Amino acid sequence: MRRRSLALLAASALLLAPLSACAALPGSSAPGGAPGSATLDATPLPGDLGGSGDLGGSGDLGGSGERLAGEAMNADAGAERSLTRSAELALTADDVRGTADRAVKIAEGAGGRVDSRTEDAGTGAGSGSSSLSLRVPAERLDATLTELAALGTVERQSVSAVDVTAEHVDLTARVEALESSIARLTQLMADASTTSELLEAESALSSRQQELDGLRAQLTWLEGQVDEATIWVSVSAPTVLPGGGPSSFWDGVLAGLQSIGAAASGGLVLLGILLPWFVIGAVIAGAVLLIVRAARRRRADAARRQSEEGPAPEATPETR
Repeated sequence: MRRRSLALLAASALLLAPLSACAALPGSSAPGGAPGSATLDATPLPGDLGGSGDLGGSGDLGGSGERLAGEAMNADAGAERSLTRSAELALTADDVRGTADRAVKIAEGAGGRVDSRTEDAGTGAGSGSSSLSLRVPAERLDATLTELAALGTVERQSVSAVDVTAEHVDLTARVEALESSIARLTQLMADASTTSELLEAESALSSRQQELDGLRAQLTWLEGQVDEATIWVSVSAPTVLPGGGPSSFWDGVLAGLQSIGAAASGGLVLLGILLPWFVIGAVIAGAVLLIVRAARRRRADAARRQSEEGPAPEATPETR
């Protein structure tokens, strides 16, 4: 029995030795994503014309482009924040046009420019308004607002910022992926051995180049919004009335004439609203009037017939 047990132990050891050697090999697979399987998955496919190449079903943007975008979005937390800033400033000043001119000089002195300017001369002395859209470097926004606020009386002021870091990182990653794809397609065109491969590469290259130009334009616009801040400035003349209104006698006269016109217009609108009701009321009143006249006519006819027949004869003793 002892010899038989020793023989069984020796046979088991001989069987387990090859299995242990196979498990120790570096290329063997193991459950749960072992190194061997990860190495096979990470091995790139040869050539760009394959299933995952530039011209395949998934393409560079579907594979490497999305991977680059995902990595860029994962790095978003540690990236520098991209903010688009804007401000709105409402001023009142006696010299509206002069104040607007000084606001333009302040923006240009800060390294900015004027995107738009609208002037309203008004209808009387001391009235009028001006609206400006100014673009200044984002780092000079606060200092420029301080200088602009000193030009007159501040009626309203607001500053806002929008975080566009995610959009900036995504556009940058997509542009980089397209640039890499175009570089590989250019190499494929140089190494193409057949006319069909050359034509297919040219078609894909044209499509990718068009998409790259569009993404570059979007990225340039977004970076411009981040680098420069927008300030909307409105300048108006102060009013004599505390609640706002005409600033002179003639302005009051004009306001009175305008109020007459507004009242007349309001009366016409009210008449238009009530006209259908007047029509319905007239129809109902006409129907009631016809019914009343018909009843009166019937009563008159009955009375006339009774008067023509005469009074009823009195009863005599014989008839009694």
